Amino acid sequence: MTDRADSPNPPPSAGAGGARPSVTLPEGQLEQIRRLVAVGRAGSVDEYVAAAVAERLERDRSLTELQDLFERKGQAPGAEHLAWAREVLGVDDKEGEAPT
Repeated sequence: MTDRADSPNPPPSAGAGGARPSVTLPEGQLEQIRRLVAVGRAGSVDEYVAAAVAERLERDRSLTELQDLFERKGQAPGAEHLAWAREVLGVDDKEGEAPT
């Protein structure tokens, strides 16, 4: 995703084999990302989105690996273990999202 409003030229990595899909974000999220770029917390909108996707992919890979391990062992963690993990990680049980 390129934020064409702020950077008319694609980043150098765009020609290095990276796909250029079109991604639509809610305007509020895009505006927050633009603010982060403006204050130097991210290099570009593309960079921010790529980092977020990489983080999510790693989380999903880890969760899949953990699920596979439990299936191979034929045992899953008990409810008390899951509750403890959610508390320690600061997430609720709805898709691992942070509580609101």
